[in-house]
Amino acid sequence: MDASPLGDSAVFLSTPAEILEGLREVANGSEPGAKVAYLLHRIGVVSSAGLTDSGLALFRTAWILRQTEQAQRALGLALRALTPIQVLEQELLQFGSVPADGVLELLKLHRCVTPDTEVEELRRFFRQFSGTELFVYSNKFKTVRALEPPPDELRAGEQRRLAAMVSPKTPYLNVVRLRRIIRTLSGVVWWADRHFGARALEELAEELSGEQVNEVRIISGTADNVLTDRSMRDFVRFRSEMSNKGIQAEWRVDSGASEWHDRWLGDASGAWNMPPVNNLFKNDYSEMLPTDARPPFEEWWDRSKPRTQ
Repeated sequence: MDASPLGDSAVFLSTPAEILEGLREVANGSEPGAKVAYLLHRIGVVSSAGLTDSGLALFRTAWILRQTEQAQRALGLALRALTPIQVLEQELLQFGSVPADGVLELLKLHRCVTPDTEVEELRRFFRQFSGTELFVYSNKFKTVRALEPPPDELRAGEQRRLAAMVSPKTPYLNVVRLRRIIRTLSGVVWWADRHFGARALEELAEELSGEQVNEVRIISGTADNVLTDRSMRDFVRFRSEMSNKGIQAEWRVDSGASEWHDRWLGDASGAWNMPPVNNLFKNDYSEMLPTDARPPFEEWWDRSKPRTQ
């Protein structure tokens, strides 16, 4: 199994105790091992500055109040940011209990583990993480059943640091996850996509609030299938709708967009690495991932020209 600290599969080589101990080490000014350090940053409880707000809350629960069960459940919620956990949750919830051998094949299908991973490694993971309430593992039947988080808990996308997976198995939840990301945005909202699809305007119009957002800035490339008469008509209607909410909206075209290698949705405080808009709504497998490297939205905006047609 891939032990690389740069891959989400590191979770299969860890235990809740190791992760929580790593959190304690960071709080005390120490540096945990590379594998645990990666996971702590990836699930959003640690940043370059130390413990995040959610990390501090988890530390208090685990190490000050010594509330072991609550800490395990809180850790489970944070671990839902990891791609392998999202794969398991989204795919297994529709099936109920599934043999561990089948779960292993699912993880291999999504490249979440290496081809030589043994099923006993996976069974050990499920036994060790049972207290996180991510899954129920049956020692007797060797089956795994995914658990949904409680209805009052946050799902992926409702906290800025959580990833969100797009899957063809969950076409409705894919849109829900996008909407939850949009709800976290404030101030000036940016969406930069060379092949921006006007379909995304529907989700922005539905979720943006004039109390949080004052401007929407869309940056696209110059492709003919992007700058269509229909997408312009849609944007004019969108702009009018946003104006009614007190939000200014503008779409600019960047002739240098060919240098972009990704697509982003964000605001002044951060950004999400997004799949292509059209792929998102086609429900192709992809991810919406928070990124610490905010792209130069302002630079692209300044060199772009307002769309007029």
